[in-house]
Amino acid sequence: MIIRFYVDNIPIRVFKNCKNIGVEYPSQAMQIEASLWDGDSWATDGGQTKTNWSYAPFKAHFEGFDITAACSNSNTQQCHSSQYWWNSQKHWKLDSNQQRQYEKVRRNYMNYDYCSDRPRYPTPPKECLYDA
Repeated sequence: MIIRFYVDNIPIRVFKNCKNIGVEYPSQAMQIEASLWDGDSWATDGGQTKTNWSYAPFKAHFEGFDITAACSNSNTQQCHSSQYWWNSQKHWKLDSNQQRQYEKVRRNYMNYDYCSDRPRYPTPPKECLYDA
């Protein structure tokens, strides 16, 4: 199983269920939030990628936003029901086209990856051993 976030039907974030190797995996209700980080060393690649405040004010506009998930107030056993399309084996991993799209997003738009941050994590977190 994986948790996937899409923008315009393109996967931009993938989190695999790696509980079998000791990586925590969500088992409770989640929410989505957006925030701006200032680019200090604690937030990014040692502070090398700074926020250009001359572009302020920063605004985000979301439309046509859709969440497909089990309701958080439902019994957690129901979340694993076969009635949900995402629980079919077909959706347990990205297909080859989605994988290509995801890799392109990472290559062209991602400027920080904690899995590659050796100064902060000399030994990468366990989930970094598995490709998304």
